[in-house]
This record gives sequence, structure tokens and C-alpha cells, in this order.
Amino acid sequence: MTKVTQKIDFTGQTIYVGIDVHAKSWNVSLYFDQQYLKSFTQPPMPSALETFLHQSYPNATYKCAYESGFCGYWIQRELLLLGIGCIVVNAADIPRTDKTIKNKTDTNDSKRIAQALQAGLLNPIFIPDEEMEADRQLVRCNERFTNDLTRAKNRIKGLLYQLGIKLPDYFLNNNWSNQFIKWLRELELKNPSAKITIHHQLIMVENIRKQKLEVLKDIRLLLKKERYAATATLLMTVPGIGPITSATLVTEIGDMKRFSNFEKLNSFIGYYPSQFSSGENVHQGNIIGRQHKRLRSLIIEAAWTAVRTDPAMTLVYNQFKMKVGPKRAIIKIARKLLSRIRYVWLIQEEYEKNVVQ
Repeated sequence: MTKVTQKIDFTGQTIYVGIDVHAKSWNVSLYFDQQYLKSFTQPPMPSALETFLHQSYPNATYKCAYESGFCGYWIQRELLLLGIGCIVVNAADIPRTDKTIKNKTDTNDSKRIAQALQAGLLNPIFIPDEEMEADRQLVRCNERFTNDLTRAKNRIKGLLYQLGIKLPDYFLNNNWSNQFIKWLRELELKNPSAKITIHHQLIMVENIRKQKLEVLKDIRLLLKKERYAATATLLMTVPGIGPITSATLVTEIGDMKRFSNFEKLNSFIGYYPSQFSSGENVHQGNIIGRQHKRLRSLIIEAAWTAVRTDPAMTLVYNQFKMKVGPKRAIIKIARKLLSRIRYVWLIQEEYEKNVVQ
């Protein structure tokens, strides 16, 4: 009598995989046909996950998801190369319950991702290609140097305050000029160690400044790339938008056409007002907390420049200011400026001043 062995085959079936990513390990949870299967910990390698899935659920279709964060997008790219579908999602878009909030574990996090993925509740975030992702990191490097420079300066000011040294009046509004740095170097202090400390801190300030200048040169060269040059040049015709803001826009947004309308772009940047409604009562509150922090800040800075340099924006700002005050008015101007940035980008035409609508 011949013994026939039939191997399992998941052809036509889908296994949903939620991954909670950490540097040293991944916690993985699996769902199949509305049913929770298992959770396990594995090495932080896409190949390890591929091996497990193919051995345990051969010939199935695999769909994975993980939260965006420190790990970037390399995991998604490698899984796709291995034939495993994968999306990256915003952590705020993953449904939560009171129970999961109060019982936050790696296993619960991966289970939530897998369950929401199976239910079709997750929308993937935009993933740039590898070149744009690298260009984005270069532009962000400038912001990191700016933050480092601010911290280094604050350390020196803090030390002066601890030593009871007050700044001369003529430096109060002209900090960190060459004259101010010369004054710091020539400052007479009782304790030699204090002078040595300031000396080292000044070296740090100067080094960061030099690095920041080099990065700014690299960013200007970046904007000459064929994929950015035309759009970046047009964006710099918008009041308040210079090379840094332009570079941030083209590398962070990537493709403006991915936003089908202005409301979606507005929500991405973070100028969308919160809303509370009950019955017939509808109340709009402050702008939402979810935002692209850097872009939102840069466009507000550009809005202040637009108010000063574009008469149409000056007129609209004054009208808003009379109704809602200066702080809310500048948010409205930033929202209007963002709409015009979108228009310039999509139509590929220069910004035109003195246009109210």
C-alpha cells in the first residue's frame, strides 16, 4: 500500500503581519482569516521573516505593516524585493482601545498593526525613493546643526549668568556678532578654568558654524539637480521662500500630485483646524496637533515675509487681524500662502504679487 503525503498549501490565502520594529529585535504578530495566529520575536532582518513565512505558510500572499520612525524605509524596500507586500504607517493612524493604551507591550503593538491591516483600516504614508530620502537627510542636517548651534550658544550664556557676568547693553540685540565673540575671548575672569571653559565652548560654536556653511553650500548644489531645479526655482519666487525652505519643500513633499486636493496638503502640513460638533452646534478650535513640524514652522516664517512684501497679503492680513487677532491671522495667511505654493508647484508658473484671490 502506497502512503501519500500531502503538504500544506496556502495558495489563494493571505497572511497579515504586524511588525513592531526595534534595533535589536522585531516583535511579529500574524492574523489569518479574521483569526489571531501567534506572536513571536525574531532577529531584525527581513530575510528571517521571509524564511519563517515561507516555511510555515507556503504559497500564501503576505501583507506586512510597521510604524514609521527611526528605522526609515529600508525594511519596506527589502521586504518588497523578497516578494512580501509591506506598507509603512503613521503610528497615530493605528486604531487604539482603552485596553491597549493601558497595556502597551511590543506584542500588543504588533497585534494592533496586524489586526488593523487585515481590517483594511491602515493607509500607507508616502515613501520617497532612496535618492530623495538621502537628499532629505542632507536638508535635515542643516536643521540639526542649527539646533546644535543654539544649544552651544545657550551653554555660554548660561555660564556667564552663573558667573554673574551681564552682557553690555550694545550686545543685547546684537548677540553672536564677530565683535561679541571677540568680547567673550578677551573677557577677564578670576578663575582660569572658567575662561578655558568659555574658550572650548567658543571653539564648538565656530566648528558648528563652519559645518553649517558647508551644508548650506551642499543644499544649494542639491537644488541644481534636474529633478528639483525647475520646481525649486519657481518656489523661490514665493515671498519668504529661500533655498532652505525650497529644498525642504521639494524633499519632504516630493510629489505634490500625491495630494489630490488642498485640504489633504493642508492636513499634512498641520494648518487644519480641530472641530467639535454636537447636534446643531459646530465649533472649530485650534489647528490640529498632528503636523509636519518643520514645514509648518517654515511656512509661517514665509507668511510673515509675505505680509511685508506682497501688498495683497498685507491687505488680507490686516482684515484677518481685526477679526481674530495677529496670531490667528498669520495662520490664515500661512494657509493661503500654502495654497499658492501648491498652485505654483502644479501649474509651474512664478508667484504673482498683488493678487487677492
